[in-house]
Order: sequence, then structure tokens, then C-alpha cells
Amino acid sequence: MNTSLPMSPADSASMPANPHVLWRQLLGFFLWVILLSIAGGPIGVVMCLALGGAAFTDAWKSGIYKRPGGKGFLNISPMAWGIAMACLFPVTYPVYLLNRNKLRTIQGSNTYYWITVVLGALVILLLLGAIFARLGRG
Repeated sequence: MNTSLPMSPADSASMPANPHVLWRQLLGFFLWVILLSIAGGPIGVVMCLALGGAAFTDAWKSGIYKRPGGKGFLNISPMAWGIAMACLFPVTYPVYLLNRNKLRTIQGSNTYYWITVVLGALVILLLLGAIFARLGRG
């Protein structure tokens, strides 16, 4: 017997629909990120998982979901944001930071956003360090 009360139109309008299942999103995220970041070695896997995981969590907690009928690069699921952040960092990082506030449907804590910002800055520093180290040897 279903005892839940139907939601009023005001309640249903304020709550964004989440068509995604968390365990499927997490499974897809971990499989793709680990598979695609193996070439970077253990440090690459850890950095990709950390940065992609922070972006995934921030997108999930902020309500950045794929909108039915929507098109374009920005209309992707939290899992896709995490994978794109881990594997297409130079493109996805600035796009996510610039468009996050427009895409979010849930106003809440910015903790995971700042974790994403800091981890992204760390990745940029590591990439620059690797580039300068190779140039110095050359």
C-alpha cells in the first residue's frame, strides 16, 4: 500500500527531477576513468580519479543533470562531467568552471566546487612542472 502523499505543483516545480541512478553513474565513472588514465601511471590514475571524482560529486550535489531534449556539450550527466574532467582536462576544466553556476539546479554548499578548483590548479602545476622538466633536459 502506497502511503506517500502526492506533491503539490509548487513542490514539484521547486524539486529538480533526477533521472540518474547514483550507482550506475559511479560505476561508469570509475570504469572509464581508470581505463583511460592507465597510460599516465599510478600518479595519473590517482590525479584523474581525484579530479574527476570531485567534478562528478560537485555536479551531482549541484543538480547538474542531463536535461531531456537538451543538446550540446554542456548537457551531460555528472558521470560525463567527471570522465570529461579526467580525460579532456584542458577543455573541460575551464568550461565547467565558467558554466557551473548557469547549469546548477540545486543551491547548496560549494565545498566540492572548491575541491575541483584546487585539484585542477594542482594538475596545471604538475603539467607545467613536467613540461619545464622535459625542456630543461632537452
